[in-house]
Amino acid sequence: ILKFFIDPIIGDAEVGYYNATKASEINSARKANLTIPNDVVILHDMQREWHTCNSGENNRKSDETCRNIWEKIWRAWVHVVYGPTGGFRRGVAIKVHEETSFAFKAEWFVKVDADTYLFPENVARYVEWKKWSHDEHHYFGHVLNHRVSDRGVSIVAGAAAFFSRATLLAAADAFRRMPMENGNLEEDGICRDAYTGTDEVVTAVCLKQYANVTAEPAIDSQGREEVALFDISDILSWNRTQMGEWWYWEGKERFPCHDKGDCLAHLPMAFHKYEPQYFYDFEKEFYGYVTKAKKNDASLFISDNGSLASRNWPNFDMTYQYLQRVRQAMGAAGPLQDSKRSSDLSGDISSQKRKRSSLGSSDRETVQRKDRLYCMVPFIWTPKLLPSYHAIRNTWGKRCDTLKFMIDPIIGDEHVGFKDLRSNSTADLPEDVVVIYDIQRPWNACPMSEEGNCRNIWEKVWRSWVWVDSHGGRDLAEWFVKVDADTYLFPENFKRYVRAKQLSPDEHHYFGHRLDHRIDNAAPIIAGAAVFFSRSTLMESAKIYRKFSNEYSGEGLRRKRYEVCRDAHTDQEEVITAVCLKEHLNIYAEAALDDLGRELISVGEIEDVLLWNRTEQGEWWYWVNKPVRHPQTGGEIHHCCSDLPIAFHGYKEAFWLHKLEVEFYIRMDELPDEVTKNWNDHLWRNDEITNQYFERVRIAMNAASTSIR
Repeated sequence: ILKFFIDPIIGDAEVGYYNATKASEINSARKANLTIPNDVVILHDMQREWHTCNSGENNRKSDETCRNIWEKIWRAWVHVVYGPTGGFRRGVAIKVHEETSFAFKAEWFVKVDADTYLFPENVARYVEWKKWSHDEHHYFGHVLNHRVSDRGVSIVAGAAAFFSRATLLAAADAFRRMPMENGNLEEDGICRDAYTGTDEVVTAVCLKQYANVTAEPAIDSQGREEVALFDISDILSWNRTQMGEWWYWEGKERFPCHDKGDCLAHLPMAFHKYEPQYFYDFEKEFYGYVTKAKKNDASLFISDNGSLASRNWPNFDMTYQYLQRVRQAMGAAGPLQDSKRSSDLSGDISSQKRKRSSLGSSDRETVQRKDRLYCMVPFIWTPKLLPSYHAIRNTWGKRCDTLKFMIDPIIGDEHVGFKDLRSNSTADLPEDVVVIYDIQRPWNACPMSEEGNCRNIWEKVWRSWVWVDSHGGRDLAEWFVKVDADTYLFPENFKRYVRAKQLSPDEHHYFGHRLDHRIDNAAPIIAGAAVFFSRSTLMESAKIYRKFSNEYSGEGLRRKRYEVCRDAHTDQEEVITAVCLKEHLNIYAEAALDDLGRELISVGEIEDVLLWNRTEQGEWWYWVNKPVRHPQTGGEIHHCCSDLPIAFHGYKEAFWLHKLEVEFYIRMDELPDEVTKNWNDHLWRNDEITNQYFERVRIAMNAASTSIR
């Protein structure tokens, strides 16, 4: 996950300054080409402006850029854990919501300066080598000791300051609770808000004061620094004895490399103090371009001895040799290997190659992939449906990497009353519930009264996809699913499927249970039980939906001509989704089948679908135009049902979601009493066949469990 945290004041003296917290200035900022991307977070609560500084007060000199960096750092960490609430709601401290907090989207966290080049894969290798747990306190990086005398703490230099999850949670809690008084004064060794640029010092003070956490130096087994604070071409020649004990060396344990040079790790985590153009040069050096280039490549530098490099580095021979050692060490380390990781980061390339060779190719492919799943559930917030909300969160939803319930702005029912959140936003909704405020068609009042619950599902779906894309979804996951509230999902089986098929999230994929009964007037569709998009499909489809007219058209498109890609008053969301993807992106629905041609997603209740027989039933809509042979293997298709299913559909009573959870994941005594009190009154139909199938699923999932981390 990558996020940029910015002040609410954007712009400069040339294009003008704009306050992104004020809606009135946002359009003006856009006209100045200051549109803010999805990976940028505005810290709206910032109190100190970066572009105008007070002069005179406390003899503070007016700076070109005000030193408000400590405020920005602590507010950013609080945002990572608690979101934009700042850790409080109506003045009361709130708990961390694991389902929505970024603190539970990763195990390790880094505050990295904008002039730092980071090696994320080497960070992962380092914590594996150290055998550290993210649930233990770790605060590490390039440790400096020159502030021990006046502040009582060693600090991690700001180039790249790393936290484990446990330390992040402790830090964010400390920052939100620390004193805010005297925030206009320079830091003084106390954990508090302050007007200062020495964020490293106050961070270290707070961690020690509130959590008794102290800085740990990130060095390899030979004492070489993992984080370079200055130009590597300079540091490689530094000699501690000759330079003396200035602040860089003060209090550090002594290692031979301190006097011999080459005191930077061969699997480095970060290089600091570089202009942006150098980032591209490092990319060329370490990620294939330099090693694969030809000698006559005019874009590269060629030294006198014929060495190829991305530029003419200062102290070229010494720097080039170090870059070569880094390339060799990273190549030998290979993909991250969990417990198979070498026990030494000393740069012993031959031993690392021996360990790497013991891995099979499938192992290496598995550990390299990241297939996070973002689960989006269209929902109506009414008392009647709340049991389903809680059941989803407590069963399959907790295995999604991100789970969001997308609701209409009108909540309630006839008994408790209806509330429109667009005019009355006082409802205290959970953080995994998203209100789609732009929905034009109310679900509880229809243009045609006989409809009852208005079928505005297409509008809700397309607006939900736009919301996901606009609110950082592409940073949170590689894969996305629109899943009905009466569906039971197996997220880990989904991940097994995309890995087995070697599907890439950066290619277009739109798949699920494919139905072909609408191909005469539309296109093959994916049944709405569970509709999967790759990240690429999400991004491109959102662009299509954003172009829909914002003008509310009343009935809109009703019961005919679903081949039109547009906003509409209809429940035919599967059809229009397929039409839009086909018409604009040439994307067609893909059937999610296992190697035997068995469906991975059942569109009906599983105990019924197990009995469906094409010959006996005839060609009704479920079977129409489905192939009789597997599109990849050519073998005969047996349509139901895979032993590693992705979804079962049709369970509108929340109880059945708990029932399925017990079949595959937990013991019944782990459920609350109110769920199990009528347990024996709810039995599976066709119990013998159903239970035999469930047993096959349990066996298959247990056998496959080692393939998903």
